[in-house]
Formats: sequence, C-alpha cells, structure tokens
Amino acid sequence: MNFAAPEASVLIVDDNEINLEVTAALLEPLRMKVDLADSGKKALQLAQKKRYNLIFMDHMMPVMDGVETTKQLRQMQDAYYRTVPVVALTANALSEIREECSKAGMNDYVAKPVEAKALYRCILRWLPKRLIVITKENQALSMSGSVSHTARTASGIGAKADAGTGGAKEDSRVLEHLPDLPGIDPAEGIRFTGSEKMWLKLLGDFYKLIDAKANKLESCLADGLIRDYTIEVHALKNTARMIGAAHLSEWFFKMEKCGKAGEIETIKEETPGLLQEMRSYKAILRRFGEENDRNKREASAAEWITQLKIMRDAMERFSVDTVDACMQQLEQYRVPEGCGGLMDSLRVAVTDVRMKDVMDTAEQMVAVLQKTMK
Repeated sequence: MNFAAPEASVLIVDDNEINLEVTAALLEPLRMKVDLADSGKKALQLAQKKRYNLIFMDHMMPVMDGVETTKQLRQMQDAYYRTVPVVALTANALSEIREECSKAGMNDYVAKPVEAKALYRCILRWLPKRLIVITKENQALSMSGSVSHTARTASGIGAKADAGTGGAKEDSRVLEHLPDLPGIDPAEGIRFTGSEKMWLKLLGDFYKLIDAKANKLESCLADGLIRDYTIEVHALKNTARMIGAAHLSEWFFKMEKCGKAGEIETIKEETPGLLQEMRSYKAILRRFGEENDRNKREASAAEWITQLKIMRDAMERFSVDTVDACMQQLEQYRVPEGCGGLMDSLRVAVTDVRMKDVMDTAEQMVAVLQKTMK
C-alpha cells in the first residue's frame, strides 16, 4: 500500500453485516476513521452527528434503499450535505442503475463484491487531497487515481505472481495449504475479501447466517413478499460470491432477476432446490463457525442471562432496536456449552422478528444457564 488517510472519516452503509465487515477490512491499511451503518435510517442519524469526508452507500437495502437515503441526505439543511461525496456500492452496474444513483445525488459507484483496487481508486478520486498521505514504501503514487497494488497483492496472496514470470506457479504454491471445500474457490474468496484471514472468518460468518436467511426466504415466498425476497437474494448473491461459492451466487442472481421480472412461478419452482444447496453448506462450513466462536470472549452465565432477560423484556415492549442491540452483544460472546442449537434458533427468531419465538428461546437459554450456576 502506498498511501494512507489517517485523518479521513468514512461512513459505510450496508444492511448486510458481511459486506460491512469486508469493506471495513479493505480500508484498514489506509488507517481511516470508519463508521458503519446497517440501514439508511442509521446512516442519516450518523451523518447528522459527524461530518464525513466520504460515504459509501449500498444501493439496494430494505425499507429505505441507498437512493432514497441519498435523496434525504441531499435535502438536509447545510451545504455540507449537498457536497459530501456519496459513492454507491452496487452489484447492478447497469446504465439505468447508474443514472438512478446519479439523479439521487450520488457521485460515483463501486461494483460489488467490492475489490480493494477499485475501492482505493475511488478513494483517491473523491477524498480531499489534503487528507492523502504518501507512505514511504512507494513515493511514486499517481494522484490521478491509480493504485499500484491489486487486492491480492495488498493481502500478501499472489504478490509474487504479479511481479513477473512464473506467477501462476507461485500462486499455486501459496494456495496449496488452503482447505478443499466443495463448491468454494479459495482464490476467488481471498480476492474479494482481501486476505486469507478475512476469508476464513467470513466462512464462519456465512455458516452462522444460513438458517436465518434460508428461513427468511421461505417466509417471504409464503407471504408473497417478492420485493423483500428479491432484496434478500440480491444480498446473498454478493455474500456467496465473496466466500468463493460461485454456483450458489449465480443461483441467487437468477432468482434476483426473476424477482425483478415478476416471474413468481419460476421462483416457487427453484427456491426449494436453492435453499437445499444453501443449507448443504452448513456441514461444509461448520468448523469455521465453531472456530469463530472459539475466538470470542468467554462471558459468564450471569452476563448471558442479563442480556437474554433484557431481550425478552424488550420484545414484550416491541422495542426491536433493543432486541437487536442485545443480539449484537451476545454475538460477541462464546456460546456456552448446551446452548449452540438454541443460539441458532434465537438468531433466526430475531432476524424474522418472531416475537413469541424470541421470548420463548430466551427463556429456554436462561433456564439452561441457570442450571450451570447451581
């Protein structure tokens, strides 16, 4: 990496937790001050509290998408809101989508899954030059927007492969130690996530969301919520591609196109097979999910019980934001023995906002944990 921007403040907006995590990780080498927002509403709230130098805005989000969020941002009282650069993050780089984003007030776009090279070029294009610091490794940075290293070089994977002859051989040796996972291409996963470490972590993150997302798609289809279904498969298309699961990603993409075209019968016919393939990855990726869990903090039974009781009471008061905050806190803890299955059920119930299931599962987990304290 040949530049940094330690004084720059950046906001990343995306409803997909994995997308947020990957984009933030790609920005780490630049030492920027990064905030994350998982909805358009939260993005507007953060933008009112802090003056960002650059905003990366997901194009397709539920409730309030990136276009509507940008429109509302541009209408706020202050010249800053009309001039802060907003860059769309979109998997639909079609001319009509770019035009829609431009009309909403977005300045540029970066294709998803986001690659480091494209991200760095965009930052050099829109970040105020006073915030760019040339690093000692390479003083020959072109301020016109070129970045000398590819995503793989930045991660250390394939650096020698780009340097000259024999690159393919070097790449092959570097990747030899990686796990052989059916349906997943490690080289592609590392290319999109920026590093082997991040790719391995995302395998565990994907494992964690499989049940919740599969159930959500079934629920959307059963309730006739085709727009919501389309938004979900759109996000999953990018997530699957980021871990290197190309066939699964292409299937999600097909269903996204069917959703936009209103081809309901095709969606009904193909979704069961799609979800069967998606759920098959649980067995493949279980060890990565367990490894992620081992790396988390071990919280006491009392800490778990406190959060679970707050969650249960919040759901009774219809305080979904508090429930989400409790869930985020619990995700920082290592899951106690005997609670693995219940934790999976709780994730699904919280994602689907199934009130009774959230309260019942929280109660069951409290009962299990209380037994360990006796």
